[in-house]
Amino acid sequence: MSEATVSSDPWAGVSRFAEERLVAFAAAALVASGLGTDEARRAADFLLIADRRGIDSHGVARLPGFVRRLRANLIDPDATLTVDRETPVTVALNANNGLGLLLAPAAMERCIAKAEATGICLATVRQSNHFGIAGAYALMAAERGLGGLAMTNASPLVVPVFGATAMLGTNPLAFAVPTGGRPFVLDMSTSTVAWGKIEIARRAGLPIPRGWGVTDDGEPTTDPAQVKWLLPLGGERATSGQKGYGLGLMVDIFCGLLSGGATSGHVARATDTGRSQGTGHTFLAWRIDAFRDEAEFRTEIDGLIAELRATPAAPGHEGTGVLVPGDPEADAEARNRRDGIPVRPEVLAELHTLASEIDVPFTLDPSGE
Repeated sequence: MSEATVSSDPWAGVSRFAEERLVAFAAAALVASGLGTDEARRAADFLLIADRRGIDSHGVARLPGFVRRLRANLIDPDATLTVDRETPVTVALNANNGLGLLLAPAAMERCIAKAEATGICLATVRQSNHFGIAGAYALMAAERGLGGLAMTNASPLVVPVFGATAMLGTNPLAFAVPTGGRPFVLDMSTSTVAWGKIEIARRAGLPIPRGWGVTDDGEPTTDPAQVKWLLPLGGERATSGQKGYGLGLMVDIFCGLLSGGATSGHVARATDTGRSQGTGHTFLAWRIDAFRDEAEFRTEIDGLIAELRATPAAPGHEGTGVLVPGDPEADAEARNRRDGIPVRPEVLAELHTLASEIDVPFTLDPSGE
């Protein structure tokens, strides 16, 4: 392997771990925080989907936040889903301040089951907490041969266009459908970038592009150290930030207002030690054959994807060619299943501190791999 190839790998030199090893550590931490053994294992499995798909900002790096909120009684480890309203094709659920990693998958399972029976189902969830990555939920439907849509609101981090204070969360949404091969998956936030990109630039001492973030008085900046809030997808008004703002607001209407829960401006941060989060989610699942022949749909979406991949590459992108949404995550998953999941040194240090705090063995020493 050439030196250039090695240096272009963002994970070069980062320790990798078998997924089971990470799941076991996360489950032990959750058991020590009040979850039952089976529940902790399911939650840890779901958490690690993010790391497996290369979205490390939402995987095991989030474990300390979940643990500390559980131990501070800000998440109820024994909460169950209850039904507020239900029709043959809809269900409105209350997570009762339970762990999102447990109750949101159960809500999506209920949505999928109703869609399999009736053709389509829309489900809302209120009074929840952070639920991992949205793409995992859309994939749950696609892996059962259904179409899936998932979204969640989050604590305020994104300014509205022309605003100087955050009023919306990054409010991600995900869409997935089955194909003749691996599912098509779109998993995106409605902000220009995730906050993790700002943190990476800070650590590296590098400037950021204009349009990523603003200072505490709402002024655009290229200095990551000065960023207080993120901009919506599209950035400023001149670059169509109103479109990302509108998408983020749409997610908030679904997940906050329609669910009967809190809108982003009133959702507590994951680091807030004074109150429960109040996060809301919305899920949609539908049978392809409720609209057309499923086999024909799969054939035609395969053809569409093939056409896109055959698009002539722009200069400088001949190496990858044209990708479709979900390609980077699918490629990361294939590598991480083969080589192990990478965990950055700063995350390992945080997990080591966490293990000491809650008195569980630290089983992620890279030298023991």
